[in-house]
Amino acid sequence: MASGLTLNPILPAPTRGLIRPKSPAHFDGLHGFLADSLPDAWGALLLKRRAEKEGVAYSSLTVLDKLAIVGKRSAGALTYEPETAYARAGAVDLDALSREVDRLVSGQETAALDELQQLGGASGGARPKVLVALNAEGSLIAAGSGDRLPPGYEAWLVKFQSRTRDFEDIGPLEAAYADMAREAGIDVSTTRLIPSAAGGPGYFATKRFDRLPNGARRHFISVAGMLDTDWEVPTIDYNELMKLARHVTKSHDTVERVFKRMSFNVLAHNRDDHTKQHGFLMSERGEWALAPAYDLTHSIGPGGEHYLAVKGHGGDDITAAMMTRLGEEHGLSKALIHAIIERTADAVSRFAEFAGSYGVSKATTLQVRRSLNASLARICGRAVR
Repeated sequence: MASGLTLNPILPAPTRGLIRPKSPAHFDGLHGFLADSLPDAWGALLLKRRAEKEGVAYSSLTVLDKLAIVGKRSAGALTYEPETAYARAGAVDLDALSREVDRLVSGQETAALDELQQLGGASGGARPKVLVALNAEGSLIAAGSGDRLPPGYEAWLVKFQSRTRDFEDIGPLEAAYADMAREAGIDVSTTRLIPSAAGGPGYFATKRFDRLPNGARRHFISVAGMLDTDWEVPTIDYNELMKLARHVTKSHDTVERVFKRMSFNVLAHNRDDHTKQHGFLMSERGEWALAPAYDLTHSIGPGGEHYLAVKGHGGDDITAAMMTRLGEEHGLSKALIHAIIERTADAVSRFAEFAGSYGVSKATTLQVRRSLNASLARICGRAVR
């Protein structure tokens, strides 16, 4: 309160008065920026299994109980007390954890439940994942609940395949998409594909942008958390996301970055672009910036459409004219818009090249290529090379 900083840039600065959440029904009474810390999908599954193991009814846990369980293992800068203590340390075997993930998702018991919850119990999203520390040689260790990491290690996130919804080689595919997005001019955190010692397709890993090299945390808030809206229901479009980006960051460059992201999502057929897939980071001085793009991959979206519409259209009916009109409404020149779309198209047309560098299977490449060719042909008369 003394700092004058606010955890949500669209809320007033904190005072001694009560600031009520806008939509308490969405987050069981919490503000959205606090609900961002709750275990979501994969993390919730781990918590349910842990509750069963301890003989506790999951339905009896309140949101405050869940935040206390998250403790210091939350994303961003927010932490919660009291914290459930975890003592897991040492090397991490991704192949072994992947096998235990499959057992857990299929409803079987797993001896690695405690380890999985400690490494990924507070993480959001549907894909199973673990939060680890990684060094330049590729050595993986448990990050622990604190902020301090051994010398030479940095905080990373590693994803596993969700066998109910993912391509078998989703790790290589997401790595290819990350490279493709960078080529399109999208800000993406450092990524790598960690090989599987068991001969599998490998594991997609991304450096955490909510952690600094010295272990310090950066406050992060998703657009869903900022607006107190349910991300599962399309409530805003790219027009409103651009407005929000300008309002929060006070920067015209951020509007351009959102337009680049929109262009990539449309051309690369990434339709899982809901409000939890976009967010903002706050500096220690209270300055806000658009967070790097994340969770970029081929996706279908609700009913085959984007969560965020472009001029009222969300699927195969999005055209270059609509994208251009939206960009111009936000002060982007027609020449800049054309350059962004062309650069994005160039990157997406090289999908097979990026996929090949990570060993994406022929079957997956062919399936994704069909979607990308349809988008490229519709928007700019191009095709995957």
